[in-house]
Amino acid sequence: MKRLSLLLFTFVLLETAWTPLSHAQTFYFTDGRKVPLSDARIKGTNILVSIKIEGAGSAETTLPIATLDHIDWPAPAGIAAAAADLEAGKPAVALGKIEPLLREQEPLREVPGSWWNQGAVIKAIALARLGKEADADAVLDRMRRAKAPAGDLFRGELAIVTQLVNTGKTDEANARIAARQSTANDEDSRAALSIMKGLIAEKSGRTEDALLSYLRVPVFSPSSTALMPAALLGASRAYQKLGDTVRAAETLSTLKTRFPNSPENVEANR
Repeated sequence: MKRLSLLLFTFVLLETAWTPLSHAQTFYFTDGRKVPLSDARIKGTNILVSIKIEGAGSAETTLPIATLDHIDWPAPAGIAAAAADLEAGKPAVALGKIEPLLREQEPLREVPGSWWNQGAVIKAIALARLGKEADADAVLDRMRRAKAPAGDLFRGELAIVTQLVNTGKTDEANARIAARQSTANDEDSRAALSIMKGLIAEKSGRTEDALLSYLRVPVFSPSSTALMPAALLGASRAYQKLGDTVRAAETLSTLKTRFPNSPENVEANR
């Protein structure tokens, strides 16, 4: 994903019509107008647009952000950089990289096409991995208010539950799962839910239950590639604990082949 600054964007208007689009970076308004990002700035809840008037210089008009239907522009590179830091086990570095992007995207967080939500997921995961569950939870609450997809919310939930399980707070982890289970409505959210249940079962010594939970991901959420490595690693651990070394090795081989750069593969090779 690629970077694009949000605080200074631009529109060019003619006297009575919007200029034709020159590239893919575009604002789309609810009245059907399409405007390239070429001469405007965001101020509070408004977009201040420069109007070029032939023979009379220019003027500025105000368009409420609420009149945007959606936005189309390349993904900020900072998201990819921060995500790579998460994969490399550097949540503090990831947090430092994603914060400026979130500040830039903040005014447009509820506009379809904004990259605020994707950045917020990274922030929530980074905070959870740093042991700041309350702060991560606050980010997820804001994401819910911004109508984030269930899959993105559950990625953050998974990070919090993983931290809770790793610190022995399984009762709290179970409570979170119970509170969110009914909102798992896509493959990513169902995959995250299965992994969370697997982690808790594994921590509680219920290895067969853990295995069944992990295996639900490749069976019922095959397109959830972002969460597949965690499911494969968990399944391999469960197979090993059950004494099925052949399937444990086969599962690790799948992890290595399909997701060689994943942090789960790095962990498996330690």
